[in-house]
This record gives sequence, structure tokens and C-alpha cells, in this order.
Amino acid sequence: MIATRSRLATASAMTFGAALAATGAAAQDYEIWALDQGTHMLHIYDTELDEIASVDLGEADVRVPHMIDFTSDGAYAFIASTGSHDITVIDAETREIVEIFDTGPRTHAATVLPDDSAVIAAVIGDADEYRDGKLVEITIDGEGGFEIGRELVIAEDPLFQENEARFNDVAAICHEYSADGRYAFVTLGPGLEDGGLVVADTESFELVELWGPEELQVNCGTAPTVDHSHMFLTGGGPETGVYYALDMETLEIVHEGDSLGIDAHGIWAVPDGSEMWLVNRVSDNVVLIDPETFEITEEFPEGFGETPDIIAMAPDSSRAYITLRGPNPASAPHVAEGSTPGFSVIDIASRELVEIVQPAGDDPDSDFHGIATRALSQ
Repeated sequence: MIATRSRLATASAMTFGAALAATGAAAQDYEIWALDQGTHMLHIYDTELDEIASVDLGEADVRVPHMIDFTSDGAYAFIASTGSHDITVIDAETREIVEIFDTGPRTHAATVLPDDSAVIAAVIGDADEYRDGKLVEITIDGEGGFEIGRELVIAEDPLFQENEARFNDVAAICHEYSADGRYAFVTLGPGLEDGGLVVADTESFELVELWGPEELQVNCGTAPTVDHSHMFLTGGGPETGVYYALDMETLEIVHEGDSLGIDAHGIWAVPDGSEMWLVNRVSDNVVLIDPETFEITEEFPEGFGETPDIIAMAPDSSRAYITLRGPNPASAPHVAEGSTPGFSVIDIASRELVEIVQPAGDDPDSDFHGIATRALSQ
């Protein structure tokens, strides 16, 4: 395991200045892509908050579109859907569906590797099957070709089997990567009792490190700092809100904190590296965290929207976009009930709410979850 950690040190060797340069989308225009998992719709907005396109994913039998990510050039979007158990590939320019891949029951998240060579799906698994959570690879050939690649059933991995007594049920929830994409940090769940974290080597498709739910009380968010020195992780439930900072070089937990709310969930870095934003879904509050000291610096107990869930950031660090859940939530029904389905728009500098966008506010099935910004080339 020591050798593995030295390789991780190399993976995290991006300097802060280089990381900021990598976010050079700072001067670019962008779009906001938001998923209504209750109506199976994708809504696309410009920076003026005008809806410029929509895609009825339900027409393609896609159900409960949950999370979204893009290739680094914004050419393709990948949508993970828990209801139809698949990954939908969309040509971001034409808004056309390119492929739909069956990746397994309750496919929860799809995250593109930094070099755009593949997207990895985090799959919760069948609710009636014990420990069938897995990672599924979809390769990208760079010319519009996509194929199902390897599969890692977490409970079948040799390292997991050596440590299986440290875990309960096992389901892959969310994941992000080391700077070079060599390692995927994957939270487990969905309940905290089934939580924990595993680190997968994306080259060998094997686990190299793990923590059970008694060691890391996490079950949701994964968010690297802009310089990729640390990974922030969240854990939440009906009575719990915690967050951790993990040193990506040493694999040491360097901070554990109370999220000052209930059900710590979505978390993301402001692209300029100044702070991390974290939402508590049940208590409806937002906290800001210093990415160097790991301490909460500000709390907003109200005013940014009811039942906040997932966060996306403007590439120029001007705005935060936070999805808001609906009255009939399509996922996490016991904790995620809200009354203003859509997404809130917040000015980062002034900390003021700009607008709450509700494309289908009168539809009782509307229930927003995944959101991401797509930088446009100049």
C-alpha cells in the first residue's frame, strides 16, 4: 500500500497556479444544464437564464436522469439515470442522443476522466441484491465512438474481500479523480450505515485503498480542491451532517467537521480556488469552507432555496447554481421533499440570490437533481 500512495503523490502534483490555468474557461461563455428527474427532462439555459433548449429524455425511455458530466471540451454530455439504469450520451452541440448504455440497476453518477478517455459510472445496484454495487467503464475514442469497457464489482475485488468485515452493504454513489485521472475516489451508500470510501486504480480497475462506514461517515459528495491537493467528502442523513478533507498525497483524513446542518449532500469548489460550497439538504442551509484550513467560514441558514441538492459553478466563478427538490421527490423521498423544484442562482461575490428558475414549477412531479455548466469555446 505504501507504493500505491507514492503513485498518488505523483498524481496530485499539480501546482495551484497550474490548476488555476487549467480553469482558463474563466473568460468563456457557458450554458447551464439542469436535470428534472421527476419529469425526465433536460433543461438548458444561457447565462441570462433564458431557456435555449430542452431534451425530453423520457421520449427515449430514460427515467429519473440523476447526474450529468461533460467531456473537457464540452462536446459530449453523459447523464446517469437511476430509473432506467443507464448512461445517456448526448452531442452537446446538436442536443441529440448519441447512445444509451445499460450500466446496471440504479446507475447513480457518470464522471468523465480528465483525459477524456472514458467515463466511469457509479452503480448502486439492485435493492434486492446484497453488495452488487459496481463501477462500469464506457470508453471514448475521441471521434464520437463509445463502448462499454470494464466492470468492477466492489465486493468481488481482492482488497475488499480481505476487508469485507469492515463493511455492510456496498453501493457506489459518487466519485471524482486525482489530477491525472489515475485514481477514482468513490463514496459508498446510499445510507450512512452502508457508507465509506474506496479508491480505485483506473488503469488496473482494482481497489487500492478503502475505509468502512465506521472510519469515514460519508455517503455522498466528492469534490477535489482546485489544486487537487485534497478531496472533500460529505456524509448526510435525516439527523446527520458531516464533511471530511482527505489528503490526496498521503491518503490521510486531515479534517472532520460538522456541516452545521442536517443531511450534508452536494459540495463543489469555486473555480478560482477561493472556497468550497456545501449544502445541507434537510436543513436547507449552505456553508462555505476554506480549502486550506478546512474550516467553515460562512453559513447561510436561509434564502438560497428549499431542499438544496447538487451544486454547479460558473467557469468564471461569478455564480453558483444549486438544484432544488420537488414535492414528490423521485429519489431520497424521506428527506428530499421540497416545494420549489428548479435551481437557485446565487451571485458568489455578493452572496445574494439572483433568481430561482422553475421550468415546471406547477408540475407536482417536477424534481431537480443533477446540474452542470458547459463552457463554450470562443
